[in-house]
Amino acid sequence: MITGAIKNKVDKIWTDIWAGGITNPITVIEQLTYLMFIRSLDEKELEREEFENLTGEEMDKIFPQSPAGQAMRWSKFKNRDPRDMFDIISQRVFPAIKNMRSGKLPDFQEDGAMVEVDAQSGGEGQEDTAFARYMDSAMFLIPTPQVLQKIITGLDELYEHDIAERDMQGDLYEYMLSKLSTAGANGQFRTPKHIRDMMVELLQPTPDDAICEIILLSLIQRTGIIKKCAFAV
Repeated sequence: MITGAIKNKVDKIWTDIWAGGITNPITVIEQLTYLMFIRSLDEKELEREEFENLTGEEMDKIFPQSPAGQAMRWSKFKNRDPRDMFDIISQRVFPAIKNMRSGKLPDFQEDGAMVEVDAQSGGEGQEDTAFARYMDSAMFLIPTPQVLQKIITGLDELYEHDIAERDMQGDLYEYMLSKLSTAGANGQFRTPKHIRDMMVELLQPTPDDAICEIILLSLIQRTGIIKKCAFAV
């Protein structure tokens, strides 16, 4: 559950973004989601590095091993000067996640030119993944280095001290969605983790599958006939 202390921290991050000029709540959630994803990539990389140290088995890397690639990691840029951090995220990290292929981020040359990931190197064999298609129209909209620093600091504080359990992130999203006037009206509520796991295990979806969610707008009548339903893809 999201406690009062966590709510206060989330509200502060939200207020900082609004003060920076982003007032559309959907855009706020979108930008926070991108940053949370960027942080999660570094967390996964740290887990792989720890596994390598324990077992001696080499793992595939998410981030390029070059200085430019390592500079894109959350743990590397979070304590840098706000202007440097803003440049790294806006010019390197964000373009990189938009061009992520086979679970790997592209590298950058010294002149800033992007080095595309070999689509076959990660074993998926799909150059245009579902993730890449989704991210194609994504935009980094944090307006200033100062606002970005406040968001990075706030999110880091949340993750390191408050969101210890993985499923707590679902509660965080539900709380953020509660700030939308349309939250709930469009079915924007978190499905419990054990239900999500069951659905995935039963359906075994792939990145290219189209998902159809059936939303019942009224109870099934005693006759067993569904009075009304809506379909959303």
